[in-house]
Amino acid sequence: MKLGYCLAILGAAMASHASSTSRIKENALRDNIDLTVLSFIEDALADISSLHTTRIQSQLSLFNNATRIDTHTHPVPSWFRSLQPLAAGRETPSWDPISHLKFMDDHHIAHSILCVSTPQANAFPDDRERTIALARLLNEYVSELVRVFPGRFSWLAVTPLPYVKDAVVEVRYAVEELGAIGVGVLTNHEGLYPGETSFDPLWEYLQNRAENGDGKEIVFIHPHDPVIRLDNGSLVSSKPSPLRSGLGEFYFETARAISSITANRTIMKFPNLHWRVSHGAGAFPDISDRFLLGFPKDAEEARRIYATRFWYDSAGPVYPRQIKGLLAHDVPISQMVFGTDYPYGIGFWDVNANIDGLSTADFLSAEEKDGVFSANARTLWVGKLRYN
Repeated sequence: MKLGYCLAILGAAMASHASSTSRIKENALRDNIDLTVLSFIEDALADISSLHTTRIQSQLSLFNNATRIDTHTHPVPSWFRSLQPLAAGRETPSWDPISHLKFMDDHHIAHSILCVSTPQANAFPDDRERTIALARLLNEYVSELVRVFPGRFSWLAVTPLPYVKDAVVEVRYAVEELGAIGVGVLTNHEGLYPGETSFDPLWEYLQNRAENGDGKEIVFIHPHDPVIRLDNGSLVSSKPSPLRSGLGEFYFETARAISSITANRTIMKFPNLHWRVSHGAGAFPDISDRFLLGFPKDAEEARRIYATRFWYDSAGPVYPRQIKGLLAHDVPISQMVFGTDYPYGIGFWDVNANIDGLSTADFLSAEEKDGVFSANARTLWVGKLRYN
């Protein structure tokens, strides 16, 4: 690599430090967000500014024959990992952009869609100021990463739910100013599930944006540890099993979240929202028929929406067996997308075996497999994914 090119990149990185830090602080002040409530703010701002220097190392990845679109991946800034050393009962994985690009190169992935994993901005229960500050900082980090690698990454914004007014402010900033291509929420935010009527102002904002835009907004639902709020207002774990959540509870959480947006008619009230669901819908296919018995007037419409406005990823051991639960409920392969859960899945499941489970599935045609690996994601985010 030529010395002049390296020096140019380094010079641009140094120049960007002051400008990006200034922009982030000014916009936070404009939106009444106090970033100084986070003890690690200066380290995080320096980390954001340093992202430009990684472009030099990124030239090591060639991306030959890369065509896949990974719709379920997670950035883990070092300061976020220090804040949250455990995730679903396991050690939070180490991550950096170059390792992520190498993983993509090794697995023929041309483009990855990023969304910060659990607990997203909910690392400080009952602390509104730090929750909204963390949501802003995480979104600034991921948006900067995408600016550095626009051909390789897109991103979904996190929210400071359950603080709904603040969530609308943050999502508006993320999608209108920072370029997020959707929103990521947890199965529950401090014990409140996404179908709660108190969350409706956020869905109304996205619905109005879709109506005035391209007709579609995407909401990614990711599992989180279950909690319950006691009468005294305190939050306690409601996980019934001593086993770590990743072994099964996350699947039940996903089912609770889908049940929530169905029972409270969120999926009917906001017809321009498309729901990106993790891990092949978790346990929901197994309970859906029984669950919908409680909503006979909505059952047929709910099933239609599950097959048209829900999109299910392959992260985890979904293919070739679990996916058949969705197919049995008449959800077409056109609603399935590819996902790896990188880097959280590494060491938990065999990523190569999971991908092989999809690529060798004897009940899918070659065209259907191509759809899951890339074409269906392009349909979902039509015109919004730009990759080379």
